Amino acid sequence: MDQERYILIRDFCQGHSLDEQFVFELQKVELVRIVEVGQDPAIPHSELHRLERMVRLHRDLDIGPQGLQAVQHLLDRLERLQEELLQLRRKVNRYE
Repeated sequence: MDQERYILIRDFCQGHSLDEQFVFELQKVELVRIVEVGQDPAIPHSELHRLERMVRLHRDLDIGPQGLQAVQHLLDRLERLQEELLQLRRKVNRYE
C-alpha cells in the first residue's frame, strides 16, 4: 500500500484533538473504512471528507456513532435523489 494515499489515525486524531476510539467506533457502524499501513491503522484519503463531516456533526451537535449512521444514511439518500432529479431535468430539457 502506498502511504501517501492514507492518513494515519493517530495523526488525524492529534490534528483534530480527537480520541482515536471515536474513529474505531465509526468503523464499527460502517461509517469509515480503516486499513493497515504497515502496522498502523489508517484512513484512505477518499474517506477523509466523510470522516471530517462526522467529526463536525459529533462535536457541533453531540451526535453519537449510531446517530451519525442515521444522518449518513439520509445524506446518501439525498445525494441519490439529487442525482436522479438532475437526470430527469436533462431528459426534460431534451424534449423542450
